[in-house]
Amino acid sequence: MSITVAASSRFNWLPRFGRGPFPLYAGATIIAFWVIVALLTPWIAPYDPITQDLSQTLQPPSLAHLLGTDNFGRDVLSRIMWSSRIDLQMGIIGVVFPFMIGTIVGSLAGYFGGWVDAVFMRILDVVLAFPFLVLMLSIISILQPGLISFYIAIALVGWVSYARLIRAQVLVLKNSDFVIAGKSLGFSHLRLMFKHILPNSITASIVFSMSDVVLVVLAGSSISYLGLGVQPPTAEWGVMIAEGQNFISSAWWMTTFPGLALVLMAFGFSLLADGLGEKLGVRE
Repeated sequence: MSITVAASSRFNWLPRFGRGPFPLYAGATIIAFWVIVALLTPWIAPYDPITQDLSQTLQPPSLAHLLGTDNFGRDVLSRIMWSSRIDLQMGIIGVVFPFMIGTIVGSLAGYFGGWVDAVFMRILDVVLAFPFLVLMLSIISILQPGLISFYIAIALVGWVSYARLIRAQVLVLKNSDFVIAGKSLGFSHLRLMFKHILPNSITASIVFSMSDVVLVVLAGSSISYLGLGVQPPTAEWGVMIAEGQNFISSAWWMTTFPGLALVLMAFGFSLLADGLGEKLGVRE
């Protein structure tokens, strides 16, 4: 992946709020909506997400159940709202740890070079040799199905992209004038890396992390769909889609509405990443 600095204004024709580009605010609005829903769900959800009512199974959308009910009589709207808490958690936690690991590895490899760079890059090559989802499924299978295993797997697999980004930036910056001046003044390696080089090289990784949230949420939902992530009866969009696939012809709402919720959240993070890149002058 190549990152180039650009002063792009391709969204100049769109309405703007303040000084930021429109996608940034549109994406932030969508994500803020889901954050508010997630925070207020215990008070605003009309029904309990796991309580079954077999007298109300497979009810279509109505005033009593705005998005219908599933095959156990559970309210689909309530389960979608509770699912937002899990999926936001997966997206955020699933990015934070790879971001931290990749930043440390990329900084060390790019700054010191030599055998340090060679060792880390060979480890990176080994991870990249396996398909992303297949490697994650293998790690989760070795551990046990559940969220903790998902976080461990995503941390062990997802750091490589951040390491490559940071390393590429550090390789350029470590030969810049301000770093050479710092070395001549006797600054320590840690001071040069974390107070001078890293703040000037981390912008691209921050922008990439917003896009990566989309991939993490989709990966989490996919793994839950396969039965290795969030376990029933916990409400999660991937679980809901998996449960509704056998009723797609008779109860389309069971899969359609969770799928739309997943797409909307992914769209929000994609807009946020695009707008943030425009704002910071970074383009993937």
